[in-house]
Amino acid sequence: MKEIMDKFRPLLDPKSIAFIGASNSPGKWGNIVLRNLMIGGYEGNIYPVNPKEKKILGISAYSKVGDLPETPDLAVLIIPPPAVPAAIKECIEKGIKAGLIITAGFAEVGGDGSVFQSEIVKKAKLGGMILVGPNCNGIIRPSKKLFPEMPSIFPDPGSIGIVSQSGNVATTLSRRGSKAGFGVSTVISSGNEADLCCEDFIQFLGEDPETKVIISYIEGLGDGRRFLETVKRVTRKKPVVIIKAGETSAGAQATLSHTASLAGSRAAFDGACAQAGITRVYSIDELFNTGIGFLNQPIACGNRTAIVTMGGGWGVMAADTCAKCGLEVVKLSDKTLSTLKKILPPWWNPGNPVDMVAGNIEGAMRKVLEILLEAPETDCILLLGVFGLLKIGPLRGATNEKAVDEHIQNTVQQMLIAYDQIHDLSHHFKKPVVTATELPFTVGNLEERLFYSVGKHGYALFRNPEPAAQIASHIVNYGSYLARAS
Repeated sequence: MKEIMDKFRPLLDPKSIAFIGASNSPGKWGNIVLRNLMIGGYEGNIYPVNPKEKKILGISAYSKVGDLPETPDLAVLIIPPPAVPAAIKECIEKGIKAGLIITAGFAEVGGDGSVFQSEIVKKAKLGGMILVGPNCNGIIRPSKKLFPEMPSIFPDPGSIGIVSQSGNVATTLSRRGSKAGFGVSTVISSGNEADLCCEDFIQFLGEDPETKVIISYIEGLGDGRRFLETVKRVTRKKPVVIIKAGETSAGAQATLSHTASLAGSRAAFDGACAQAGITRVYSIDELFNTGIGFLNQPIACGNRTAIVTMGGGWGVMAADTCAKCGLEVVKLSDKTLSTLKKILPPWWNPGNPVDMVAGNIEGAMRKVLEILLEAPETDCILLLGVFGLLKIGPLRGATNEKAVDEHIQNTVQQMLIAYDQIHDLSHHFKKPVVTATELPFTVGNLEERLFYSVGKHGYALFRNPEPAAQIASHIVNYGSYLARAS
């Protein structure tokens, strides 16, 4: 662990940064990325390198790396491809140990670009320097206030680590997390992966105490066996969720021109994922939802699932998705049904899904949840309609803005109390509870505020029954893998 952390420290916790290609011209990459680094609050020294400027964004500039007054840990390079090999040579001579090459125009375009990429890798390996990129969006490490990145997004510190061969997808995931209230531990746009590859970053995140879940977008693998062996060690410690692009002929051609990746067959990758305990997903929505779904959940010990729903239709859709995903909508025991019958209204139809049929009187939903968690025939719970746990009703009639805002605040607070209760119960019984709800209110910006507040506290709440069931199946499958691996 120490060896891995030491290797990545200059990259993700640099005490000072050389910025080669910094610019005063708005719109240029060298200006945008430097500005983001400064806006993000980086606290170390920044040394812009540009022979044509005396100062850049108010910071004294230097003509060449050799003129810097100290040896930075990290070099950010945004200069034309033909100039990068010489710049890497200067960095090595200065003793810089990590480089982030955002510049595009290397192996993804072929020709001279491939030659330049091979040259920089050769120089870096001989000089003991690690490289991210080229052709990438940058990196993010919020706990270190490190934002040398193209997009101007600044997520809070959190528990999700993101590794993406696409800068665009890395940005999408980071932005989506921020909007939903979830921070990130690290974001790495790996680009062409000329030196460090996705498995290197996943290995680091596997040891990183800030990271609980790793999500990754991959287009191709340089060394499939190394990837498999590396990630397999990580999945025994924490979940790794991956989407693999380039499975069709059209997609494979696109990956070649995008990040110079050679896409492999879907069957081969599916097999590798099964062996390595990787949670395999097939869309960006599923990738993000699964990542947040793993947070703050105990791992299931089996696939026997009980469904609690405030409405019959949601329960039916959830049951269908469970069956498609390999979850058993378990037959509840006579003892469990008898206990539930004492709580639910006379018109309740005993069975699973447990339809509350508008019978949430005196906290019935919480009692039902506890009964199902305690039942020996269940391993996992789907809870659909979280508002059944709240001690608050809809806002009726025309009201002023102040009343609406107070109602929203009260609802948010009640929601957080409910989620703390769900968390305590699920961990007490060591069974995951995956939740989804619709909102019975249409006032103000209540919906977004609710989902954001729940996410800010580290809890995943989904908007429909299908994704909730899908994420439950991933938690169950990961638990099955850990049981086999142990």
